[in-house]
Amino acid sequence: MNSFKSKILIFAIIFVPITISLGFWQIDRAEEKKEIIANYDKLLTSEPIDLQKNSEYQNWQPIKTTGVFRETIIFEDNAILNGRAGFKVYQLFENADGAFIFVHRGFIERNMIKNNLPFIDLPKGKQALSGSALIKENNSFVKDIQESDIRIIQEFNTESLINKFPVLKDRYLHPFLFNLDIRDEKKFLAIEKPVNMAASKHIGYAIQWFGLCAALIILTIYAFRRKDG
Repeated sequence: MNSFKSKILIFAIIFVPITISLGFWQIDRAEEKKEIIANYDKLLTSEPIDLQKNSEYQNWQPIKTTGVFRETIIFEDNAILNGRAGFKVYQLFENADGAFIFVHRGFIERNMIKNNLPFIDLPKGKQALSGSALIKENNSFVKDIQESDIRIIQEFNTESLINKFPVLKDRYLHPFLFNLDIRDEKKFLAIEKPVNMAASKHIGYAIQWFGLCAALIILTIYAFRRKDG
């Protein structure tokens, strides 16, 4: 066996299992997305339940509460909607039982200068809200950049917020967001989705990986059947 064929064989031995594994991984991801969507559709048809302290909720669980909006507003950076850069706006809300929760009011486009934050109105008086529980998982790739304006954050983290805002200290703060119903007039543009990528795209990627594997096998067989010149 000459040097060229040896290199081709080693390359195939290494990358054929990798491409097969990546293809099956994409299929698994597609199944996970299907389960998430099925559960999401099921939750959408359920009645909203009252928001209570120390209770566990599923992601996208319909919930409701009453209380008043507070002045504390935070802006999650790096939000993109329809090609426009902006913020996800979270406003502090005090429930009737005295607990706090941040209400996700949606997407708003940012100004040319990032620290020139857009004006956000403060809804007055007692409010009855409907929406869903939005559980944000921390992203290890997101760096906690110290902005000149403490209202700008890179990701939602209740522990970090409690340290930044004195109003939150020694108060019960729900560890998730209240994603305001899109039909509420206080909602800006809706940006959150149950999944970022449809199951069909994962299947498409799986086909690409399997196709690459097949091409690699065919090229390897061709190289070995080819007579040395």
